[in-house]
Amino acid sequence: MFINKNLALAALLAPALAIGSVYAAEPGFYLGASGGQSFIDDETDNIQWDDDETGWKAYLGYQFLPWLGVEAGYVDFGQYSGDNVQVGGGNLNTDAELDLSAWQGFLVGSLPIGPVDLFAKVGAADLQAEIDNARFGTEQDNDTQLAYGVGAAYNFGKGHWGLRVEAEGYDDDEVDNFYFVSAGITYRFFSDAVEPVAAAPVAAAPAKCADGDGDGVCDDVDQCPNTPPGTRVGPIGCDCDFTLQLQFAFDSAKLTAADMAQLDKLVPVLNNAKAGFIGGVIEGHTDSIGSEAYNMGLSKRRAESVASYLASQGVNMGNRFATEAFGEAKPIASNDTEAGRAENRRVVIRRTDCDSSSK
Repeated sequence: MFINKNLALAALLAPALAIGSVYAAEPGFYLGASGGQSFIDDETDNIQWDDDETGWKAYLGYQFLPWLGVEAGYVDFGQYSGDNVQVGGGNLNTDAELDLSAWQGFLVGSLPIGPVDLFAKVGAADLQAEIDNARFGTEQDNDTQLAYGVGAAYNFGKGHWGLRVEAEGYDDDEVDNFYFVSAGITYRFFSDAVEPVAAAPVAAAPAKCADGDGDGVCDDVDQCPNTPPGTRVGPIGCDCDFTLQLQFAFDSAKLTAADMAQLDKLVPVLNNAKAGFIGGVIEGHTDSIGSEAYNMGLSKRRAESVASYLASQGVNMGNRFATEAFGEAKPIASNDTEAGRAENRRVVIRRTDCDSSSK
């Protein structure tokens, strides 16, 4: 039976249970065992018992919330010796023995402070007593009693192991002031937290290379290091489009000295071993004087004249450049003036390899 006079003590434990709610503990099962001393400070059934005895207990618990758990176990309080058996107002010269044990269960709240857990618990115990004396035989009794306790545990081994000390009290209507103080070890079952994987170091952005002419091609790769700003260039930094304003005379495909001087500037680029991939079309153009058919033939001869000159300067033309005639079809200036017609008499070298280049 439960005794109401100690319910006040259990009520005092409630704030400790509530305080634990602001802290987190690893959820999961735990088990443990401990040994200690039990204390009886009164008489029972007219027998004066010894004050203390050695006992032990084993327990199993489960942390089902970060701050709250349950616990159950078995405790053997030991065997007490007693004397001064009183019967009918007189003392009998006989001894007695008292075996005490209990099955118990608790609601447990914990308060972690660094590696130490403070805890408080309240619950019930099924107290089992067996009294044996030589004259009156054996008497057994069991009763469900209020149980309460406080304690502390020092955690180590990543929180799996704990050294635990605690004091428990029991409200027995026949044995007042009944306590058990113990120390032992606990093991908690939970998965260790996964160590965070260090993020791979971010590769440093490659140092920006030197680019003297600002065409986007590094100087150590650039084979044409002085291209004008805004020029469309290929992967080795050379012009993708060469527009040669060759000074063809009227109705002529013959190169002038000035025309050859312009072409001579291309020869080192096209002869560079690193520029062997350069290829494209040599386009010939005319002004509008004359028939379309005649101008088509004239523009073809002008394109072939340029290709022949480059080959004569040692450029391996092979299949790198094709010649193409446009006649008067693509003027870049007005054919109504002599100056405009002179601009239209031209050859354009267009690199087709730039069309698929990333540059």
